[in-house]
Amino acid sequence: MSVDANKLLAADRSHIVSTLSTISGKEPAAWLSAAHPGTDGQLPNTWKKANAWTASQRVELVAFAGPTHCIDGWSYASRALAAFVAGDFHAARHLAYYAQLRAGLSILAGVGVGVFNGINFAVLSNGVTERIDPKAGDRSGLGTHVMVWEGLDRWSQSSAGAEIFLKLIKIRNYNVRECLDFIWPGSNSLAVASQLVGAWGLDLKRGKDEHKYRKVSSYVPQAFNNLQCPPVDVSSFLSSIWRLFEPSAGPGFDALDRFLLRAALHKQHEILEPGVALASGGLDTRYDSLPDPIRAIASKAFLLGVAEPEEPLVVRLARAQTAPAAAHEMIARSLLLLRAALAITNSNLSDAGISGATLRPWLNSLAVQRGFFQPAAMLDHMADLWTDVELALEDMDAAGEPIPGSLHEWFSRSPIGIPTVSEAERIGLWSLCA
Repeated sequence: MSVDANKLLAADRSHIVSTLSTISGKEPAAWLSAAHPGTDGQLPNTWKKANAWTASQRVELVAFAGPTHCIDGWSYASRALAAFVAGDFHAARHLAYYAQLRAGLSILAGVGVGVFNGINFAVLSNGVTERIDPKAGDRSGLGTHVMVWEGLDRWSQSSAGAEIFLKLIKIRNYNVRECLDFIWPGSNSLAVASQLVGAWGLDLKRGKDEHKYRKVSSYVPQAFNNLQCPPVDVSSFLSSIWRLFEPSAGPGFDALDRFLLRAALHKQHEILEPGVALASGGLDTRYDSLPDPIRAIASKAFLLGVAEPEEPLVVRLARAQTAPAAAHEMIARSLLLLRAALAITNSNLSDAGISGATLRPWLNSLAVQRGFFQPAAMLDHMADLWTDVELALEDMDAAGEPIPGSLHEWFSRSPIGIPTVSEAERIGLWSLCA
């Protein structure tokens, strides 16, 4: 049994967007319509029972799954980082995999694909839902893990699916497809769109392998599968993450997004201008056609690879093909997947007329639960959560000189900084509230 690609690609996000427009200013408990049978966010586990619901009730769950899976993915990434900092690299792999899975669930929900423990369907343009795995009868279909990775892979490898991806991923309010068109006007990127998804570091096929490594970390005695990583590598990795995800103008992350944009532009250059040097191609001659906000974060020298030619550590780790995958490689891949999930979530919310301010009833509660601020002293701007991180990074960096001889020594030197630098939920909060 596998995914029916035609039915998968028939998914339409218009009803996702219109449904999201109803959540403004509400706590999640009030998002669902009156008398909705899925108050726990789940569908029944058989098609007979699931089909007893109305199509609009099923669509509501898919629409609301997008942003909630996204923020839950950042929570899993946080726990993965905490395990990584503590030297528990098997737990870090386990949790990083689930961060990837939640990111995948969020992306699929954002484009109109519902994945509910074997009840898998596409939301069509007319609001009807259609099953996307061809198993006959009342029994449930593909399990969540298989469905997510196969569904994402099929979707992103199709020209139509990848084209949607390029249009939903925005940098400084310009989507990736628009940026390609500024440099190569009139070019048809439909045939090459799936390759451009890969340029973002989203090697979705790796998810199946990560599942295998996660099983080793989850079920096999760890004493026979020792994983090591010295404290200095942990510190460098954590610093790289936070510097890339520092809040910037709008919901994006300029420090990271400019590298991802450069990768997509280089891939498009290879496809459209094979054998031509970057300095002689469209990226050089038409650089000034890019909008001012894009050029403000990515100079011509940068986009041509002359300035800062090496990708950041997190991006390089995400592209690594180590087998079995190291914990920090799996975490890096989860972060890029979550970046994509955030981009699609923010695009859908923006199209639905939902601002960051109207999400505060939900996200304030989460921030209080995580201890980021007091209930009576909520921050006016979620981006101010960065202040804690910046102080923590300074504290952590100071604790690394001289290089500590043990994890205990490192922790003892940085009792404040070390816990804070694992709180990746902050990234999701300041992006959704921008």
